[in-house]
Amino acid sequence: MPRFVCNMKEIDDTPLPKNESEDLEERLRALERVHSQLIAVVKDLQANAYGAIERLQLRVANLETQRTPQDENDDPEWY
Repeated sequence: MPRFVCNMKEIDDTPLPKNESEDLEERLRALERVHSQLIAVVKDLQANAYGAIERLQLRVANLETQRTPQDENDDPEWY
């Protein structure tokens, strides 16, 4: 009679499939990380936009103070 060799482990260490709640919790954590990163990006964009606006306002104010009286010619025929 032939001998059968069985290479079976005494303890099954096959990883168990994740249940649905564990999978959902993992996805929620991933979404929370992405959400935090997006908030940081939006705050950075806002700070850059506000800085750009302030610089433009300062440039306009400087240009307005440099105007000379002849720059304010209200004579319609001049145009």
